[in-house]
Amino acid sequence: MIDFHSHILPEIDDGSDSIETSLAMLRESRRQGVDLICATSHFYADEDDPASYLARRNHAYARLRAAMGDSKEYPEIRLGAEILYFPGISVAEEMRGLILERTPFLLVEPPMMPWSEEMLDEVELCGETLSCIPVIAHIDRYMRLLNDYTLFDRVKDRRLLIQVNASFFVHHDTRDFALECLREGRIHFMGSDCHNMGSRRPNMGHAAQVIRHAGEARIFSDFQERVYRVFGN
Repeated sequence: MIDFHSHILPEIDDGSDSIETSLAMLRESRRQGVDLICATSHFYADEDDPASYLARRNHAYARLRAAMGDSKEYPEIRLGAEILYFPGISVAEEMRGLILERTPFLLVEPPMMPWSEEMLDEVELCGETLSCIPVIAHIDRYMRLLNDYTLFDRVKDRRLLIQVNASFFVHHDTRDFALECLREGRIHFMGSDCHNMGSRRPNMGHAAQVIRHAGEARIFSDFQERVYRVFGN
C-alpha cells in the first residue's frame, strides 16, 4: 500500500516527537503492508517560508535516514508537504518546491471553516499557475467536523484530486459512506495522517481490513494498482 499522508519526520511539526517515534511509526506502517509513505509535514505560510521549511525538512529527513540505515523493515519515503490554504497560494511560485517529490501532486489543507467557492477556485487554479495537480487533504475530516456531506460533490467536477484518511473507513459513522465513495471512484488517495504511536498511530492496515471484510477486496486492489501506476510514472 501507499500511505499518501503522514507526519513521520521527527521534530518538525505536531507529528513525531523523536527519531525513536518516527522509526516505530515506520516499522508499524511496514508491518501493516505499507511499502511507500509520503512525509507531508505541515507548512503554514503565515509562520514559515518555503526555503527555511525545506531546510528543516531535509535536516529531519537526513537524521531519520541515518537512523534507518540499510534496514528493509521500513517503507520507502517520499518528501512532500501539507500546505494550509492561504489567499494567494495560486500565485506563490515558491510553493512549487513543496510538490511531492517525483510526482506532480501538491497536498493542500483547506481551512477548518465552511468552504467558499473562491477558496476552491484558487486551489484549482494552482494546477495551472504552479504546474501541479492539487490534492485536497483529508476531505472526510472536514465532512465530519463541519457536518457537511456535500464536500465530495463540490470537489468532484473540479480539476482536483481527493485524499481521505484511513479513519474514514474505520469510524462506524462514516464507514458506509467511505465504502460507497471507494466503489464510485471518488477517492484518489488514502493516507493514515499518522502523528504518533498513541492516539494517531498508523492505521492503513485497519482500513484495508475493513474494506476487505466488506467484500470489496477487488475494488481495493484496483484502487491500489491505480495509485502505484501514478507513482511509478
